[in-house]
Amino acid sequence: MKRELSKGEGYTINYPLPPNTDFATWRAALAKALVHIKEYAPDALIVSLGVDTFETDPISFFKLQSDDFITYGADIAGLGLPTLFVMEGGYDIEEIGINTVNVLQGFEQANEGR
Repeated sequence: MKRELSKGEGYTINYPLPPNTDFATWRAALAKALVHIKEYAPDALIVSLGVDTFETDPISFFKLQSDDFITYGADIAGLGLPTLFVMEGGYDIEEIGINTVNVLQGFEQANEGR
């Protein structure tokens, strides 16, 4: 007996990454996610923005640096979708604002070129 999928089922994809993941590996996972989003062709994008992937974040196991946040903001902008960023996390109090602004600036700068 074939089970029917409910609307939206099967659209959640996880990209587990090991501790000490560098930006190149993290960005490759983001690129895969962006391909899936593009294939789905949504009308808009909501990004649950967590900057706790920063290298000195006290709960992070990742190794992203501040400039990396600019790059991945631009990568997200590449979808060309209306986008809402909702702040989720980041616990390096000295850097949370810088990294959040970097994502938004990367996104905005990429959109200026369109």
